[in-house]
Amino acid sequence: MFGCSSFLLFFLVFNVESSTDCSHSKPCINITGGGAFVEPEVVKSTNGRLAYTLNVDMANCIFDWLTIHRRLYNGKLAGPTITVQQGDNVNITVKNNLLPPEGIVKHNSFQKPNATNLHTHGLHIDSTSPSDDVFIEIPPGGNFTHVYQIEEQNPPGTYWYHAHLHGATMFHVQGGMSGLLIVEDPDNENTTALIRSVSCPFNCEHDIKLLFQPTLQYVDLDGLGFGSLQKSIGDPSVFRHLTVVNVTTNETLEDWLKEVDNKVNYYTTNGLLQPVMNFSAGQTKRFRMVNAGGLTTLEMTIVDENEVNACDFYEIAIDGVYLNKPRMPRFRKTLLVPAARVDWLVVCNKPGNYKLVSQPSPADQISMGSFNRFNNTLLSIIVTGSASNTAIDTTINLPQRPSYVGDFTQLKEDEVHGQFVIEANSVTNLNREHFRTPTYYRYKIELGKYQQWFLINTDNNKGHPMHIHVNHFQIISYNNYTGPYSLKGDKNPVTNQTEWKLFDQNNTACYFQHSGLSASDINVTANGKIGLQYLGHAARANTGVGLLGYSDIGDFRDTVLVPPLANITIRFLPHKFTGNKTIHCHILAHEDSGMMYVVDVVKPGESLNANVPSGNAYPGTCHINDPFPFNKRSAGVSGTTYRPLWIIGAVLGSIALICIVCAVVQMCR
Repeated sequence: MFGCSSFLLFFLVFNVESSTDCSHSKPCINITGGGAFVEPEVVKSTNGRLAYTLNVDMANCIFDWLTIHRRLYNGKLAGPTITVQQGDNVNITVKNNLLPPEGIVKHNSFQKPNATNLHTHGLHIDSTSPSDDVFIEIPPGGNFTHVYQIEEQNPPGTYWYHAHLHGATMFHVQGGMSGLLIVEDPDNENTTALIRSVSCPFNCEHDIKLLFQPTLQYVDLDGLGFGSLQKSIGDPSVFRHLTVVNVTTNETLEDWLKEVDNKVNYYTTNGLLQPVMNFSAGQTKRFRMVNAGGLTTLEMTIVDENEVNACDFYEIAIDGVYLNKPRMPRFRKTLLVPAARVDWLVVCNKPGNYKLVSQPSPADQISMGSFNRFNNTLLSIIVTGSASNTAIDTTINLPQRPSYVGDFTQLKEDEVHGQFVIEANSVTNLNREHFRTPTYYRYKIELGKYQQWFLINTDNNKGHPMHIHVNHFQIISYNNYTGPYSLKGDKNPVTNQTEWKLFDQNNTACYFQHSGLSASDINVTANGKIGLQYLGHAARANTGVGLLGYSDIGDFRDTVLVPPLANITIRFLPHKFTGNKTIHCHILAHEDSGMMYVVDVVKPGESLNANVPSGNAYPGTCHINDPFPFNKRSAGVSGTTYRPLWIIGAVLGSIALICIVCAVVQMCR
């Protein structure tokens, strides 16, 4: 049996054990999938408008012998696919039918499982209320109508929506509160014949939507299997798997599901476990694929029955933005970090049985760091008919992008007006502080002024996928990393926060630390000398040798993996929308724990005062002579670096002191 039902209906009708020998009291390692492929319900705008309600309810979903209890949109694991056009007016009412109380309330921690909100991930959209404001909170029994004015130039492409309440984001997204959001290609000269042939609204039968959700990730990856999330956030026992499976040890099904050897670690595709799709040899399909998760990478390829790469597939869009031309994925794989999307053109010329899989390679770890990497089948494909020789023309141009996602690789010195550093570390904060409030701005940006930022990671072990709301950014370069590394200590018994400290690459404690440092006994002797084996991303990314973790230079993204000890230059143009813009790690447990902050986009001429440093420490700095940002402008753009304000003040103060001394000496003469 497969499918979802309301919580009440389940207990009235479906509260029965599986017909197999496996059950909640006698679990089996294998969970069988393989039903027919279907797409989620489609909700589409008409005449430039859409009004729709997403109901948030408890539902029960059955996979073979396992029944799971989830908060879902409209009772479905894959929420409805919302399809709009450029310029549409879209009203989405989120009706929270969950019952009070909202649950645990604790800032920068797992909290409020029964409260919610909504984020339109990747859209170029107003981030203030009542639009894409992720700081709206819809309590149990409440509702809120989001009013989205789709931008006239929003790139047509593949996006998604999901719950984004701080403290509950991981729990809700891993649980299945997400759906596809498609901005259709317009019926004008910019939509090429190739795109028309595989895309709605022109040829919908070839436009395949694939929402990959970490629905059955119960194995305790970093302590974040779904059963552990339920326990941590205080999910009521009726929704957990507390059936005893071993009376001798008192082991529950929840305990059993967490164990690695039991292999309960599956993504679902459109709410189904490893469904089966059929199409004809020689047909060209458009696969729109979304990693709708918050923990695990997908490393996508198509293989035949012998696990050999098969079919032809070409990337045409990344994170909703078209490339210049179709291209073969590097190493015939596409990396989808949590939140990422890709659009492929797919053609299978030989009849046979194929699989769409996530297939990680150990060789790529050096470009990613320690990361949870999914290794399993997502979709089976049966290709029928006669063999063909259909080829995809990779020389043709794809639809032209709007100017705010044009090409910024050749910007001149005087065209870049803002520089900033986003610094990740080995504990869950950004720029050396945990998230405070939606109005505690860590930086301010002038609307319409090109920005050049550096994404750095002082974590010597883990990669962090960094997501910037509203504005897509272009990957400019991977740079030599010369900054500090962060070292974790013990938990502070007073603050309950993990202590951490920064060291330079010679293992000397940095002069500049962070405002929360209270322990002085963290050192490389007591806490273990840190290996810096991940250094060298610039050389590896530039040679492109065997490393899937690096983004292609020139691509536009809204989420990018920042490997350990990395420094990536990005550029973007803040276009049209002022107001707060949220930045966070898309390992959503990190975001919920405070690895997030807000920057503010202001009109030209308004104040740019912001809370850039943590105490006296600027992101990327370690010692007194370090510049901020600590790298000169990259990609061939020469120019000055920006030093911390205290250095500027010290220099000016020294000059003033010299002048005073000279004046006194002159008077004495």
